Amino acid sequence: MLSEEFIAAVEKAFTMEGFDLAVEFSDIEMWDEAIFHTQSLLSTRAVSYVSFHHTFKVEYLLENGNLISIAYRPRPGEFYE
Repeated sequence: MLSEEFIAAVEKAFTMEGFDLAVEFSDIEMWDEAIFHTQSLLSTRAVSYVSFHHTFKVEYLLENGNLISIAYRPRPGEFYE
């Protein structure tokens, strides 16, 4: 389950110009859920955006100029299978 802080921060990125959001998750399921949540908001709000997909990092440049960056980085010693 995503934290209320993350959900509020994403909402703020959609509504407040000059608010960039960079989040890093160490849990792959949480990272996936964060991307799904952000994509859902983009669809329901009909926000124009450009997305950049890197290995374990997705960035959204919104029409208001804000950047949302959602990255996954495993904890030291953990491996993604």
